[in-house]
Amino acid sequence: MSTADYRHAPPARITRRLHRYLDPPECVSPVGRRLFAVDGLRLVAALLVVAYHFVASGAGSTRGAWGMPTTKVFPAAHHLAQYGYLGVEIFFAVSGFAICLSGWGRTMRQFAASRISRLYPAYWLGVLATTAVLTLSPTVNEPKSHRAVLVNLTMLERPLGVSEVSGVYWTLWSEIRFYLLFAVVLLFGATYRRVLLFCLAWTLVSIPAELSGSASWDAVFEPSYSQPFIMGVCLYLIRRFGSRAETWAVFGFSWLVEVHELARRSTWTSNALGWHVSWFGSVAVFTVLLTLLVLCVIGPLARLDVRWLSTAGAMTYPLYVLHDEIGYTAIRAFRHDVPRWPLLIALLVVLLALSHAVARWVEKPVGRRLRRFLETARRR
Repeated sequence: MSTADYRHAPPARITRRLHRYLDPPECVSPVGRRLFAVDGLRLVAALLVVAYHFVASGAGSTRGAWGMPTTKVFPAAHHLAQYGYLGVEIFFAVSGFAICLSGWGRTMRQFAASRISRLYPAYWLGVLATTAVLTLSPTVNEPKSHRAVLVNLTMLERPLGVSEVSGVYWTLWSEIRFYLLFAVVLLFGATYRRVLLFCLAWTLVSIPAELSGSASWDAVFEPSYSQPFIMGVCLYLIRRFGSRAETWAVFGFSWLVEVHELARRSTWTSNALGWHVSWFGSVAVFTVLLTLLVLCVIGPLARLDVRWLSTAGAMTYPLYVLHDEIGYTAIRAFRHDVPRWPLLIALLVVLLALSHAVARWVEKPVGRRLRRFLETARRR
């Protein structure tokens, strides 16, 4: 190398810094042990959604569950319950973390089997149970047609233009799109750099996709709810590969985009409820919940060793798919005979008991058999 070449060579410190960011990091934690605190936070998120539906929404004010506006039924509590819609955002963030956990180092078949066996057993029961309750007691909502119920069993009712059996099932189509997008990364093999670039690219694409209002862009990239999922993926990278500036930068950028999205979401929620839901309050509640998730994944709460929280976490998904229409119907049936708070507490206890039963005797055994079948089907 000539003297001129040496003169134009980058300083050693710049070279070292470039290598630090361009070279793939070593795995510092295989994420092997169960994070019990995350299980607990999942149940908290589910209870927030339940509170939003039963205390703030009430399925409307006239033919709804309580027969009158929830502002009169719960004059103080509805102010807190109105932020329960943010529980869905935390579900998506946890899902981003969990999708990496279930997909990293696995084949596409194993990943698909893991996700299908996780989502469908409790969902099938939820669709059938909700349909049965609405058929026997169509007081809050009418049951769907047989055709609609059959389509709902596929979990593809939304792209097929069929209404959901239960209003909360819309989130599952979002989950499926998250899985399909992440599956593209798995096709090439999940590495730190590929997943981080995936997160950055998805964040950047979500901005014009949301602003354009294009149905095609929305169908592919789900820009309205992509950011919590991306932040969950970033948390997995931080836990597995350590705290690195570029990962936190993508996480922070995604949070800023989500803050903007919450302006839209709080406006939509205000219109749905019939009163003003603060954007600042929504940002504050979401940020607190997200901070709790960070502490559960890479902070002191990650060391929490409370075994029963895994049972609590297992109840979360069954509670979510069962509570909505079934809960509204129960409130409508008993609201004149039981005071509001005892009714609400009793209903929650019953729903939690049902959710535990579904998790233990339906979701676990059926999911295990379904996963085994899907993983070995090609070999038969």
